[in-house]
Parts: sequence; structure tokens; C-alpha cells
Amino acid sequence: MQIQTDVILAPFTMFQIGGAAHYFVAAKTDADVADALSFAREKNISHFVLGGGSNILVSDQGFPGLVIHMQNDEVFWNKDDTLVVAGAGASWDAVVSEVVAKHCYGLENLSGIPGSVGGAAGGNIGAYGSEVKETLEWVEVFDTTSLSVVRLSSALCRMGYRDTLFKQREGRHLVILRVAFRLSKQGVLDRGYKDIAEYEKHHGEIVSLSAMRAAVLDIRRKKFPADGSIGTAGSFFKNPVVSRAHAALFLKKFPDAPNFPQQGGTVKLSAAWIIDHVLHMRDVREKNVGTWESQALVLVNYGGARADEVMQFAQIIIDKAKNETDVVLAPEVIAIGA
Repeated sequence: MQIQTDVILAPFTMFQIGGAAHYFVAAKTDADVADALSFAREKNISHFVLGGGSNILVSDQGFPGLVIHMQNDEVFWNKDDTLVVAGAGASWDAVVSEVVAKHCYGLENLSGIPGSVGGAAGGNIGAYGSEVKETLEWVEVFDTTSLSVVRLSSALCRMGYRDTLFKQREGRHLVILRVAFRLSKQGVLDRGYKDIAEYEKHHGEIVSLSAMRAAVLDIRRKKFPADGSIGTAGSFFKNPVVSRAHAALFLKKFPDAPNFPQQGGTVKLSAAWIIDHVLHMRDVREKNVGTWESQALVLVNYGGARADEVMQFAQIIIDKAKNETDVVLAPEVIAIGA
């Protein structure tokens, strides 16, 4: 294990924003993770675990502690190819591609999402009607309290909408090492999401796993900056989940708004629709930051943006949404550092 100092973090993030980590280590093995955490304890400094850098915004002042960059990218399969185990540092989409190539159902609608396997499980990523929690079997973690490796079942991971144990205070002492996903050789394609149904109108019915992956990749290419020249963390805000009574008041004022009843009597609203159709802020730019031309939910760095610029722009959207709709938008992107 080699500890580096004053490593600029911007190149490690999709947003291409961020100052330096005071200490930085590339962790390729469980022993590397354990040694890095031991170093942080000895120095009495905080640590942050970095994966693919796809859902974070790093402070312009950087991170004053130790950044552990997960690079354990091994992938293992059981004998009948129904369980895949991937290291936290593995590319999420590379794993999805391998799953589809083996003709296994479960991850195809999550194609094209940038980032790492650890980040995918840690944030319960979702898209086009699917979420990681639907196939997650277990997560192996390093417990910084007991200094041991522990395997947690899916139920113990407390996976909700863009939320898990690992994002909650009770789980912040856990470092994800690897994740297992239970797949199926027999399944039914989930073609019910609006964007997928619209795609089929122009391209015909999707009848195979590979065709579903191709469709999702094509849909994503048209919604998100694709060539890497523009920084983005993907969808910046979560879709707000409100009470049924709150939703009724909202829909009375905005009857055309998409809405999705949830278990427990709540209703999920579309943050993208609010930003686009109520605030009229799609493809709006303020200096180096703006909303993407094809997707209002995506904030982008047009080059040279600072973290505080992004947060100020995001706050404008939050304030306008609250004033005009009485709905509070919360960031999905995690702020790191000062």
C-alpha cells in the first residue's frame, strides 16, 4: 500500500470538479483497505471511500483526510451463472454487460449507469423501472469498529429509494468490499417504463436481453452528455416522495405532472418534470454550470466550474421549486469535503 499526498480529486470524478485529498491510496485488496483505515486511525483523520466518482461533488478545498480509491475489480460467477460477485471497484456497466452476455435477467435495465459496483450498491441505483435492491443478494464489508470482514444480507442493507444502510449514520463505519447479485436464466423483460415504451414505438418490440441493453444505452445517450468532455454527476436531484395529501394539492395545480403511487401511502413525483415544465430551467446556463439540454435533472460542468458554483446553482433550483410548487427537491449527489 502506497500513501500519496495532495492528490487532486477532480480527474477521479465524473463532475471533473474537486480539490486535493490530503492523503490518497489505491486499494486493490482487502488488506489494502484494512491498512488504509489503520493509517487513518493512527493519524486521527477522517476517510472517504471513492469508487467511480459518478455521484459525488468534491469541495474546491478538497478532502482533509484520507481518500481510499477502490480498485478491486474482480468478478466471480457460481457454477450455474445465477450468482455474480463483483469487487467494489469494478465498473458497474462492465458487470451489467457481462451479465447480459451470459443471458441472465436482472440488471439489463440498469445498463449504462456510470460508476462502480460499490457505489451502485451503496446508493441503491435505479433506472427505467429497476433498482439494485431487486437482485442484491449480499454485501461484504469491512467493519471499521470490529476491524473484521462481515457479510450482510440484502435485508440488513436497508435498501430504499436511493437510500441504504451505507448512506445512514448507523452504516458509515462500513466499507463495501464486494457485492453479490442473484440473477435468473429465465425472466420477463420489464418494458413498462415510459421511455422504453416510446423507444419501441420507433424501433419495434424489444424481445431479448441484448436488445433491452442496447435500447437503454441508446436512451441514455440522448439524455446525458456522452463523450466525457462535459462534466456531470448524472441526475443531481432525487425524485421527491410526498404524502398522498401533498400530492393531491400538487396535482390539483399541475394535473399533467407524472406521479407514481408508492407503498405506504406516499407518491413519487418527477423532479425532472418540475424543473423542466414548471421552472422552465432545462438548458439554462449560469457561467460554467447549467442544466443539460436534453435532461433538466442533469447539472453539468461546462468547463472550469467550481463546486460552490454548482451548489449555488442547485440552490436556485431548490428555492424556485419550493416557491412555485411547495415541493422540496433534495440532491442525490453527495457533497464531499468542506
